[in-house]
Amino acid sequence: MSRLLVACAVLLGTASFAQAPAAPPPQPKATAPAAPEKPNPVKASAERTQAALARLPKAKPEDVKSQDAILKALYDVISGPAGAPRDWQRFRSLFYPGAQLIPLAKPPGAATLAARPITPEDYVTWGQESTATHGFFEKETARQTHAFGALVQVMSTYEARGTQDGPLIAKGVNSIQLFNDGQRWWVMNIFWIDEKTAGLTVPKDLTQK
Repeated sequence: MSRLLVACAVLLGTASFAQAPAAPPPQPKATAPAAPEKPNPVKASAERTQAALARLPKAKPEDVKSQDAILKALYDVISGPAGAPRDWQRFRSLFYPGAQLIPLAKPPGAATLAARPITPEDYVTWGQESTATHGFFEKETARQTHAFGALVQVMSTYEARGTQDGPLIAKGVNSIQLFNDGQRWWVMNIFWIDEKTAGLTVPKDLTQK
């Protein structure tokens, strides 16, 4: 009898074990989401520049073939009698994207100078209004150039008049940065001050051609 009970117990235990549900398969470990790519400001700037270059009006080849040519075009395009429309598309075509024009001025009541950076487009907006009623003729009278490869710094002394042969209304120095991309010359920046604003006369070394 006892042997029978033991056999039954073993049989029942074996059956229970066989009928027990299988353990669930292991679940894959959750992986953390990939970190977002950090913005690359240099890459973004390059992309903006390429897009801006594609939007620029095409320059006249004769305006951008040399340092002399682009400086001549720069002075020529802003000069003219009152009411004469300027070729603002030509003006725009001379400047590399991101270029600035930076006059030094003394604000009313101020004892010190301040820089007032504007874009070429700001200059166009101002120039369209100003030249409608005011003549302006600016010419280069002397130049000093320093270059290193494609990078060029020009100290360009200028005189400005309201009419072509009228009295002098301003004299100063344009500090002009140029760049050659292997295809043409570009104006990168223009930084300038006149004698009245500076309270100084242009030094002799900047008046010699």
